[in-house]
Amino acid sequence: MRESVTFEISADLLAALKLGAEDLGRNMRLIAAISYFQDKKLSLGKAAQLAGMNRLNFMDALAERGIVAFNYDESVLDSELSGLADFPDPV
Repeated sequence: MRESVTFEISADLLAALKLGAEDLGRNMRLIAAISYFQDKKLSLGKAAQLAGMNRLNFMDALAERGIVAFNYDESVLDSELSGLADFPDPV
């Protein structure tokens, strides 16, 4: 099931933004997705879905804006990295 969200915007605002209605809609979906992702209200996958993108493209959009997609706690990262030492070196 899908829902639709609409709102009205004046032509002079679109002109000021130098955007068409479709471009504004795409930008707003992306901005909303990024905001909900940063607020931890949506996972990476769900935020990408809201933005109308696949995960990799959404991650690229985050990177372009200097937003970290994976924010690990330092202690968790240390634990993960120490686990790599248990693997044998590739030949």
